[in-house]
Amino acid sequence: MKPLIRTYLFLLCLVPAIVAQAQDNPVTGTVRSAETRLPLHGATVHLKESSGGVLTDSLGRFRLAVPKGQSVLTISFIGFRSREIPVPLNAEPIEVFLEPAAEAIPEVVVSTGYQQVPAERATGSFVQLDNKLLNRRISTGILDRLEDVTPGLLFNKGKSAGANLISIRGQNTIYGNANPLVVLDNFPFDGDINDINPNDVESISVLKDAAAASIWGSRAGNGVIVITTKKGKYNQALKIGFNAAATVGEKPDLFYQPRMSSADFAAMEKQLFAAGFYEQAENGYNNPAITPVAEILIAGRDGQISALEADRQIRELTTHDVRDDFNQYFYRKSISQQYALNLTRGTDIQRFNLSAGYDHNCDNLVRNGYERYTFNAGQTLALLKKKLEISTAFYYTQSKTVLDNPGTGLIGLNSGNGASLYPYARLADASGNPLAITHDYRESFIAGARQQGLLDWSYSPLEEMRTGDNRNTAADYRINIALSYKIRPYLTAAVLYQYGRSITDKRQLQSLASYYTRNLINNFTQADGSGGLTYAIPVGGIFDVGNISATTEDFRAQLSFNRQWGEKHSLTAIGGYELRQFHTLSGSNRSYGYDDTHATALPVDYTGYYPQYAIPGYLSTVPYDNSFADLTDRNLSYYANAAYTFLDRYTVSGSGRLDRSNLFGVKANQQGVPLYSAGLSWNISKEAFYQVGWLPSLKLRLTYGYNGNVNKSISAYTTAQYLTGNPINTTYAEVINPPNPELRWERVRVINAGIDFVGLGNRLSGTIEAYFKRGLDLIGDIPYAPSAGITTFRGNTANTRGHGIDITLNSRNLTGAFQWQSSLLLSYVTDKVIDYALKQDAGSYSSLADNEVFPLAGRPFYAVYSYRFAGLDPQTGDPRGDLNGQPSKDYSGILAAARPDSLLYNGPARPVVFGAFRNTFTYKNFSLSANISYRFGYYFRQRGIYYASVLNSTGYYEGRYAERWQQPGDEHHTTVPSLPASIDNARDSFYNYSSATVEKAGNIRLQDISLAYEFKRSANRGLPFSRLQVYLYANNIGIIWKATKTRFDPDYPSADYPPVRTVALGLRGDF
Repeated sequence: MKPLIRTYLFLLCLVPAIVAQAQDNPVTGTVRSAETRLPLHGATVHLKESSGGVLTDSLGRFRLAVPKGQSVLTISFIGFRSREIPVPLNAEPIEVFLEPAAEAIPEVVVSTGYQQVPAERATGSFVQLDNKLLNRRISTGILDRLEDVTPGLLFNKGKSAGANLISIRGQNTIYGNANPLVVLDNFPFDGDINDINPNDVESISVLKDAAAASIWGSRAGNGVIVITTKKGKYNQALKIGFNAAATVGEKPDLFYQPRMSSADFAAMEKQLFAAGFYEQAENGYNNPAITPVAEILIAGRDGQISALEADRQIRELTTHDVRDDFNQYFYRKSISQQYALNLTRGTDIQRFNLSAGYDHNCDNLVRNGYERYTFNAGQTLALLKKKLEISTAFYYTQSKTVLDNPGTGLIGLNSGNGASLYPYARLADASGNPLAITHDYRESFIAGARQQGLLDWSYSPLEEMRTGDNRNTAADYRINIALSYKIRPYLTAAVLYQYGRSITDKRQLQSLASYYTRNLINNFTQADGSGGLTYAIPVGGIFDVGNISATTEDFRAQLSFNRQWGEKHSLTAIGGYELRQFHTLSGSNRSYGYDDTHATALPVDYTGYYPQYAIPGYLSTVPYDNSFADLTDRNLSYYANAAYTFLDRYTVSGSGRLDRSNLFGVKANQQGVPLYSAGLSWNISKEAFYQVGWLPSLKLRLTYGYNGNVNKSISAYTTAQYLTGNPINTTYAEVINPPNPELRWERVRVINAGIDFVGLGNRLSGTIEAYFKRGLDLIGDIPYAPSAGITTFRGNTANTRGHGIDITLNSRNLTGAFQWQSSLLLSYVTDKVIDYALKQDAGSYSSLADNEVFPLAGRPFYAVYSYRFAGLDPQTGDPRGDLNGQPSKDYSGILAAARPDSLLYNGPARPVVFGAFRNTFTYKNFSLSANISYRFGYYFRQRGIYYASVLNSTGYYEGRYAERWQQPGDEHHTTVPSLPASIDNARDSFYNYSSATVEKAGNIRLQDISLAYEFKRSANRGLPFSRLQVYLYANNIGIIWKATKTRFDPDYPSADYPPVRTVALGLRGDF
């Protein structure tokens, strides 16, 4: 009995072990994208030998029971390659990385510069542009590729230098920096945007509302453009990508702007000569230039030539148009070449990328061009069981810009003596040899100076261009280092550092062949009466150099949290602080008597006053052109962002940031400005009650928050600049800013509501958003007591308001062998100044240039105002206006009586409605894409006519002279007034800024067409490359419709010529 009992007890003790051996072994882990390292929600994990399995949660995590004897796991996800891995022998969690399938639709992930956010979990307003869409347009600059593919982003075309190039959802500042913040690989980019090679860019995220952009705080008020460059991928074989393209542009249309014809110009010179206009110039003490026709008339009057010979010479002159010479000698077809090579590779613990690029652009202007070299390298190591990642990156750009040719800028050359280029000027003889033209002085004066031994005083535009030596060189490099450590599966700590430096050198050598140099030397030359000459400026070249050195340092420490509890709750959050310092040092220097061969210069006396040879009785000092500037800008910021998701359908997000700067600081509580946002999203299509079959995906979003902006030209402290060059040759100070202890950052409050949807069997998808903005504490001007030494004070005195709509619709119209896809972008935006205390005179508003802002409460930032035009007098052709409600020709009275509020407000100067409609057709390996852009709801002012110029013999720009009223009845087909008997500046001012010169600017244009054919190794195994695409791209094709009946392109009414059509041919592929 006892042996039986012992046997029974022994078997009983074995039961737990046998049961344990029979139980399942749990395996846990996370499934991520190998490309983005983000978790994949809904991936399937199952045993290879079994059809059952589990799905990963929103954090990509899974837990699977594995029976004994099962050895292989299979992991799969739609759009990714499946993987099979051995069942781990221990209980440690595993990480599985899936590669995107070759033909997969990539997951949409938005980069904010601080974190990567899956689009389906975002509450804010983002636009994500992938590499394929960015590569559709061929250009040297990266920003050009955003045009007409980004809802809410507007290119302010045809604007003068100094105007902001682009805006996102309108403008939010008056005198601050109105451009969006550009972020490159996690840090703000303060360099030249042209240094970024588009071929190095993987994707771009545009952050438009407070929830999306407020993480960037006081620099996000105008939106944020986040640029992410290409990186290597883990577990990737060596991949070599290349791109080569050549772009050819047409010659510009130099006859786009109407100019006064040679015949009309000569006829007016005859009329002026008969009226004695040139007698003052003939006897002028400063020897002013007299145009060739007037010189011929003088010679005829003085009997040097006969009247018949004078008429013959004048007729010969009027057969020529100087624009023909410009077209032949100064302009050409542009040619741009672009080459790029990219290498990426990755193992299980290491990935790297290496890229190089070269761009060479020959401008439309002969001798002008641009050359750029770029080099990027990056590497990431995953160590300590992939808990620690160490990333390093190096970026280098070197560029050179040559600017020897001013082009049609010569047309506007205007000397101090009042002469301007005349339309019949000849720039070269029949053999192409440069000819001198009349410029500053009469030919008789130039001949006399030559006999006195002075340098040749003649001026030849063609010779100036051919001997020009004006170039800028720039070098920019950045070094990035980042360390991230996964403290827990849901908690990561990261430290990032960037050091960047850019050096720009400007060099302009004006040799003795340059008119500027000869003119300056001659004017400072002293004749001693005995034939001897002394030179206050040494005979030699004039060498101007400038240098700008900018250094940036960025440091960031951040904690990232990403965790899910059960199947209901998930939380992602980041928090950290960053330090930033931006330092610029700039200077310029001029050397006289410069010898470029030996790099030597001679001293000059800047303090003495010297008689001017061409202007008897006038004394002047030698121009002094040395300057230096030093600026340091430091910022400290704290930030946090979090998003909580419940049941994978309700998301609440919030962010906050506190910025501090050394530019502020009189009051401690105003050194920093807290900016924050809150957001909600509801994936209503995941609710049980939602039963809309044709619209299977529907998400609602709502956000509220504040962004900021800063004007770095002013400070809370009293600031002054020290200058030299006053009559007593001492240094003096000039106050720039009076003290302003209340100075603070500008704020922009933004409310955004959005709907994201997918329907009709995935054939239709899109986003509809509405937003409301309020600019608070904007920098503005207010009147100030003159007794304080200033008349206006600039501080936080203005407020603005704006609202708009962004709509994006994408459709798959046809599927199968022949595919047709469409994309419609529609944006509506308005902005308005609400509070602004300082009003200008009426003339300042009516004569606004395209890049000027004179705020007026109740009106947009950029607006067109005018005097009311009441038509032309049918008997005299005089323009008529409105004075006290009645038609009037009292021009001085009209101008004096006008007030800002009484001016006619024509409308905004920038589009209110804009967008694009893109269609893409695909058949087998062929693809064809065409983009139509449109802009509505704005106005432009065309050039009128300045009879003061016509009657001063400087009227070449007055091309509308031929349209003028000449006889009764002409008022029915022209608004250009008649030629007055004498100069009447008030008449000119009234007409040129009246409603007669205002036109609607709405237009629709065929912006571009792209045609491509792609060879794939999958279809032909014998090919040496995995993919090769041959593409043809045409840009600026032409206007389809425009609201104005004038000849002008509404977006370029004041330009010498509109952008030319270009055609690019290229190859793009991978090995």
